Amino acid sequence: LTGVVFDYETKASYSIRVLTDDAKEGGTFEKTFTITITDEVENTAPTNISLSNSSIKENQPIGTEVGTLSTTDADSGDSFTYSLVSGTGDTDNSSFSIEDNTLKTSLVFDYESKNSYSIRIQTKDVEGESFEKSFTISITDEEENTAPTNITLSKTSVKENQPIGTEVGTLS
Repeated sequence: LTGVVFDYETKASYSIRVLTDDAKEGGTFEKTFTITITDEVENTAPTNISLSNSSIKENQPIGTEVGTLSTTDADSGDSFTYSLVSGTGDTDNSSFSIEDNTLKTSLVFDYESKNSYSIRIQTKDVEGESFEKSFTISITDEEENTAPTNITLSKTSVKENQPIGTEVGTLS
């Protein structure tokens, strides 16, 4: 059993000598052991957030996936949660939502009204260490094919007794 609280940074190993006695005359044995103190690896904060895609076509329905979030962290095996947070670059946070590690739209975007949105995202590991970063999401123009709305004819009369194939007027 330990007799003190060990600190790796103060002393990394201890030498102890153990004696065993079988309670009979001359029935003892001694051996030296080295007890190594292991350094408790401290959790480090994430150092970056990446977004797989930062643009989306206009006129997409609410809930459309923009991209997938990932985190850079020196600690292997960490898992992360993501959230939109206030701070520099959070102007348009309400226009988006995050589900697990996916950034999604919270409104239908119109390129002609606004084509660039600024958001701020936080990643947090299981130990509560976090990192925040601002992103610009671009809205791309979707050329719309709209149905025609009118037809005009330049002239609407023709003289009688004209041969077949006589031009009446021009359509537009």
